[in-house]
Amino acid sequence: MKLVLLIMALTCSTLLFGCSRDSENITDKQFIQNYDENGHSRRTLIKGIPQRVLILYPGAAEAMLELGLDAHIEQTIAAYGSEPEHLVTRFAALPKVQAAFIPAQEEVFALQPDLIIGWAHNFSPMELGAPQGWQEHGIGAYIVPATIPHERPTLENSVYPFIEDLGTIFAVEERAADYIAACRKREATIAECLKERERETAIVLQEHGRSSYSLYDAGYLINDVLDKAGLDNLVSMKTVFVGPERILAYDPDYLVYVSLPGPDGQDLSDEEVWEQVKKNRDLQPLRAVQQGRIINIPFAEVNSGNGRALDALSRLAEGRLKHR
Repeated sequence: MKLVLLIMALTCSTLLFGCSRDSENITDKQFIQNYDENGHSRRTLIKGIPQRVLILYPGAAEAMLELGLDAHIEQTIAAYGSEPEHLVTRFAALPKVQAAFIPAQEEVFALQPDLIIGWAHNFSPMELGAPQGWQEHGIGAYIVPATIPHERPTLENSVYPFIEDLGTIFAVEERAADYIAACRKREATIAECLKERERETAIVLQEHGRSSYSLYDAGYLINDVLDKAGLDNLVSMKTVFVGPERILAYDPDYLVYVSLPGPDGQDLSDEEVWEQVKKNRDLQPLRAVQQGRIINIPFAEVNSGNGRALDALSRLAEGRLKHR
């Protein structure tokens, strides 16, 4: 009888130990629903909590800083312009990628990251190669959802899932939930401020010099931000580079001007942008320009893919409320 009890005890002990080991293995790796370089959904393997993260999209570095994950960032590319005031010092302290654009594969291997976060195009054959290839080398690869060519990227299907994923990957789910809640609260406050305003129209324009422009259509996150600010984007079809004739054909209520940083790398002020636009002969005939309905949004806020989209929303709301 004692022998039977001893065998049963050993068996239970073995089963419990096996369950314990299985639990450890589960926590050592996790699968995140993400994308491949073509925007197709794929499961991305993340081993443990990444300690050496290479970031090729500054919006990801900003989001990690918002979640207090500074120590996990091995290197990041430089900012697209001015950083939010509360992140300036911390972003400046992060080690920066030395390559002009993105590092070569050899440089990435030399850094030995355990996770790469970047744009969808960073994982094209012409740049770093497919996420699956990096995973085979034991390096996780995560594509920021807002950089995927969704039909219509939104805060709900791009920004908030990205923050949730960071919370899951780095085991800071509560911080991520709090950050999302703060963003949603800002959204609700702005919606309340604008509820009495009728919808108006806008175009989102970026200047490239020599009478060459690009327009942001529904394939960009800023389209959803416009919608939440009560503005209908007149540009529905994808455009590459267009001339002034195409711009003048839209005649929007508002010109949303995507400003690039100045020579010092800092964002231009509203006053600097207004002067720049008003002196541009291509844009002078626009009714929005003649009426001073110009809303400056820095490139970084338009292309952040994180909570800074709410900063862009605030700018749009303020611009509309100035012209009652």
